[in-house]
Amino acid sequence: MYFPENKKRELHAPTSLHLDLPSKIRPGMSQEWKVSLLIAAICIGHLAISFFISVLLLAIVGGPDHWQTDYWAGFLGVLSMILASLQYLPQIWKTWKSKRVGALSIQMMMLQTPGTALFVYSLIVRPGTNWTAWLTYLVTGILQGTLLTMCITWHFRNKRLGISDLDAGTITIEEEVEPNEHTPLIR
Repeated sequence: MYFPENKKRELHAPTSLHLDLPSKIRPGMSQEWKVSLLIAAICIGHLAISFFISVLLLAIVGGPDHWQTDYWAGFLGVLSMILASLQYLPQIWKTWKSKRVGALSIQMMMLQTPGTALFVYSLIVRPGTNWTAWLTYLVTGILQGTLLTMCITWHFRNKRLGISDLDAGTITIEEEVEPNEHTPLIR
């Protein structure tokens, strides 16, 4: 799991004029890092429990001809849809709050979203496919489309208002082009 090192910890503000040695400073984890770790733990727990129960069901009950394994497969399909949604919901929330594209690639999402729609269609029209096989891809495609729409909308809005799309702060394009006596020397 990749997560930028500089976003794992909260910024440390000194509590007094006395400066602590760097070895004593242990800033707390950032909220984004905590959410990422929680989602990773849930997914790993889901994998372990699902694997154990699946092997147990196949060993005791048998193959896909039995109703117990059919219900288990349906349950896993719905659960995978929920976990796949957890992948996109924090990003959608962060993008909504910041009203910035950040490091997201609009071009990549413009390829991925229609590709997901075509993949869902190919699964739906395939004979004998259970709805739980394509439900996860449908929901993630809708979430991808939502994120893509937000990014395109805010990219053009920010471009019109002269706001940078990156998370570097509220530096406008005009300030970058024409510095004056109020422009910070270090950004």
